[in-house]
Amino acid sequence: MKIKELLKQKEGLKLEFKESLADFDEILKTICAFSNTKGGKIVVGVTNKGKVRGIIIGKGTFQDILNKIKFSIEPMIIPQIESVKHENKKLIVISVEEGFNKPYFYKGVAYKRVGASNQRIGKEELEKLIVKKYKEKVAFEDIKVTKDFSLINESLIKEFVGVVKEERKIDLKYTNLKNFLRKLGLIKNSSLTYASLLCFSNNPQQFLPYAIIKCGRFKNITSILAEREISGNLINQINLSLQFLRENLSFVSVIDEKGRRKEIYEIPLEALREAIVNAVCHRDYSIASPIYIKVFDDRVEIINPGKLPEPLTPELLKKEHESILRNPKIANVLFLYGFIERWGTGTNKIVEECLKHGLKEPEFMELGNFFKVVLFRKETEGVEKEILDLLEEKEMSSQEIAKKLKISERTARKYLKILVERQIIRKRRMGRKVLYSKILSPL
Repeated sequence: MKIKELLKQKEGLKLEFKESLADFDEILKTICAFSNTKGGKIVVGVTNKGKVRGIIIGKGTFQDILNKIKFSIEPMIIPQIESVKHENKKLIVISVEEGFNKPYFYKGVAYKRVGASNQRIGKEELEKLIVKKYKEKVAFEDIKVTKDFSLINESLIKEFVGVVKEERKIDLKYTNLKNFLRKLGLIKNSSLTYASLLCFSNNPQQFLPYAIIKCGRFKNITSILAEREISGNLINQINLSLQFLRENLSFVSVIDEKGRRKEIYEIPLEALREAIVNAVCHRDYSIASPIYIKVFDDRVEIINPGKLPEPLTPELLKKEHESILRNPKIANVLFLYGFIERWGTGTNKIVEECLKHGLKEPEFMELGNFFKVVLFRKETEGVEKEILDLLEEKEMSSQEIAKKLKISERTARKYLKILVERQIIRKRRMGRKVLYSKILSPL
């Protein structure tokens, strides 16, 4: 609804006006009440009579609002917050969806919306809400989100049908959007679910802003050399994350038996892709955190929100184990795409590929509510290690390195090129001279 139409209405069950952010306590009560009732909008910068005053929006205003909401209401709520203009005055609109995890509490009190006011939920009603919550508990991916089917990209569906036919030899008949999504279990009571939006919407972040992948290439624990934030649907996230790793890991080019050029990466792409797919498929989407991919000099870390489903443990993942799915609908789509198998072999494949390429065995670990995979880069040895030892103390040219190690300058340059590509050392030009120095390792 446009702001002009919104301002014509009076405060009521799904609408509240606030003149400023000064009394944020009342705003938080309203957000809590909207979440426990039918959702609603709060327009800040408007008097309770509907007169537009406007509001000053600073650089950190939105983040400050979001943080107050996230850390004040339990379970956590992340509403949509936007700035709009009316009569050349800025307003803030906070849009709150009806909660799927009722009851919600603010300062230990559950509120509901009654007319244009917020009221405490009584003990008896609260007990009913809690009983209903656990009786009707559904997987996060199956939660109803919206009835707006225009949010689904039909071109993605048709592309998916083609890929499934090629990869799985399964002919998925496509008649219309609703029937197709229903067949995949991606509709609940005529509404789109989180799973359907994550798989086939261009912008699922409209509803799950944290369902992204943050990629970084680190110089050390506090200094980042390159970063990328990847959003969009899950297929897009998998492909673009793998592309980031390609750009930030070294490789050698070889010619195969058919005369085709092939790139062999220091960590096999099969293992990297498997780890990314596992993170996307098995993460807990109810936890407000992105997936992190971190590239260090000696390793790649892939961290996703959510512990392993019981009874799985990190140790079991390196053995034969059952496949226990947190998000079976999402997993089914990724399976049909050809990204995963059904039999719980993903982590075994990661270990197998790394060992096959002479790398250290990957590590799997749980850290609080997060799961981490560590894939190790190729350890430097021989001439590479000797060069790194020399560069520990000072910058040096290829001529100086060759002389110290008693090798030809051509050989020194070859190894220096490999270390630069792996972003372990850097080079800089000083006049006609090229100097090399070591990039500090992460702590």
